[in-house]
Amino acid sequence: MQGIKRKLISLIFASLVITPAFATSRASYTINVQLRDGKHVECAVNQSLPITPSSRPALTMRERNEAEIDATARLRRIFRDKNQYPSPGTAPHVQCS
Repeated sequence: MQGIKRKLISLIFASLVITPAFATSRASYTINVQLRDGKHVECAVNQSLPITPSSRPALTMRERNEAEIDATARLRRIFRDKNQYPSPGTAPHVQCS
């Protein structure tokens, strides 16, 4: 019985330590999204956009909001735990250009 308790505690501890590492890697990415008007936008979620001289015009507020919602759709499918706020999954940092 004591061995089972020890193994269970080890398993719980390992899941608490390992899970955030996987969540962080899945919570940071770059993605290209297509807006309703056909414009293609590059977004970086929880990381920096690569610094490149852009000849694209700046995004309007509506375009930026649409791009950010589309870019974070992947996070809404991954994260279910709302208890850890803010975290990269529940409150992501998004940059679009």
